[in-house]
Amino acid sequence: MIKTIFEQTERSPLVTFDGGELVIKGRSFMDNAADFYRNLVAHIANLGADGFAVSVCLDYFNTSSSKCLLELFRAFEKMNKEGKNYSVKWYFEENCPDIEEAGEDYKDLMTEVLPFDIVCIEN
Repeated sequence: MIKTIFEQTERSPLVTFDGGELVIKGRSFMDNAADFYRNLVAHIANLGADGFAVSVCLDYFNTSSSKCLLELFRAFEKMNKEGKNYSVKWYFEENCPDIEEAGEDYKDLMTEVLPFDIVCIEN
């Protein structure tokens, strides 16, 4: 069963969880991205899972969201170092080189402790 953690708005992504995958989808340019992503990390901690896949499917995000996404990925990296089993799949549409490049940048910043795959969605 898919559980909605955060409803999608004009400025914030939809976040769902089905027990094995957390999906972040849409756009992320809210006024206070730090609060949004801090609350997301708290929700993840409350799920009590030992790990799951995280699928990020954003078609736009601003600078403050970019920083918060990095912090989110670092939190998963830290949890993996403590024995959890998280992984990230960064999705981008083939005609969105900026989103692809952002994914490559995040992947370069992560260690091998957090599996980070970049996946092209063909139009």
